[in-house]
Amino acid sequence: MEPHRRTQTMALAPALALFTAASCANPPPLSDGGKLARVEQMSDDVERQFPDVETVTVAEVGRLLEAGSVVLVDAREVREREISWIPGSITSDEFEQDPARYADRTVVAYCTIGHRSSVYAQRLTKEGQRVLNLRGSLLSWTHAGGPLVGPDGPTHRLHVYGRDWDLAPSRYETIW
Repeated sequence: MEPHRRTQTMALAPALALFTAASCANPPPLSDGGKLARVEQMSDDVERQFPDVETVTVAEVGRLLEAGSVVLVDAREVREREISWIPGSITSDEFEQDPARYADRTVVAYCTIGHRSSVYAQRLTKEGQRVLNLRGSLLSWTHAGGPLVGPDGPTHRLHVYGRDWDLAPSRYETIW
């Protein structure tokens, strides 16, 4: 390399490093397709962490809902559920007060992405109650077009637990 060109390249190195660092700090927003791909990736990670927890897809839950043979259990914290939930779902506290009431139904737990509901399903399954985990949980549900309700009825607001889980479709207002 010529001495002049080496000086120019060396002078650009700090600027390139700064540009690269800034680009990594604030990556461009993901498209809905990119968000869904990330949800799938995170769901795979959850399944690897909980290989003994049975999962069910949104499509399978839809069929169970049509048949009236499922109870959806929201394993999230109260502050998250205050924003929105899957219509007809119950809280984990409600379920645990009388699990025998749901003995004739498939029990499916959900949270934001499936980690906490996997912990919940694993615990209850070890206690003798078969509980499945909704793969991708609320994020997969919303990407599939599943409805949410809030205190005032149908909503497009969703508590996503934190920045790393801000993967809801763009039609949703996310809160954490």
